[in-house]
Amino acid sequence: MSEREDVIRRWREAEDRLYPVVTVRPELYQAAIGVVRSLADHLAGVPDLDALVTSYLASTPAADFAAAGIERSSIPPELDPGMARDAAYQVRSRELVQRASLEGAQVAIDRSRRAGGQTATIYSHGEDELWPPYRRVEMSLATGFAVSVSTEYNPDTMLPLYVLEGFQLDPDTGAGSEPVAPRSEFTDPDAWRRAASELRQALLTP
Repeated sequence: MSEREDVIRRWREAEDRLYPVVTVRPELYQAAIGVVRSLADHLAGVPDLDALVTSYLASTPAADFAAAGIERSSIPPELDPGMARDAAYQVRSRELVQRASLEGAQVAIDRSRRAGGQTATIYSHGEDELWPPYRRVEMSLATGFAVSVSTEYNPDTMLPLYVLEGFQLDPDTGAGSEPVAPRSEFTDPDAWRRAASELRQALLTP
């Protein structure tokens, strides 16, 4: 695992640990949300994920809080400053990933329209559809209906789990995620492919 991947993993794990702890105490939850949001807002000027990782590695919790104007006294003693800082970076990381995804979708939509295409692959991640992590989203340019195929690990077996979903998106931007076909899970990749072909026929074929 690269240093970049390790940092991003730490951010995600910090957020996962933080909120279950603080939600049992409303006053601590409000304080934690305020600290995390304030620091995430301070990071709004960081332009991309690589720059966010660089900023994180070059700083410390105390320095980040000071730069964001967050007084140490405003952080409850029960709240781990390092965990709060990492959770804030995860919030900003998610914002950057979402923005990049939308920008990439717009490029794909515009390119497909210019080429006279009927669909556009607005998101693609992973090289082998049979091994996680993998996801591909294909959208109809006319209707905004989209088919998502993805592969993730089954947490119970740690074997690949094949997932199929359908969404209604904005045909001009690719934004949105209104479900039109419920999430279906498969352990057999051939059954997954057949179901995906049927869903594409139903949603993406004029």
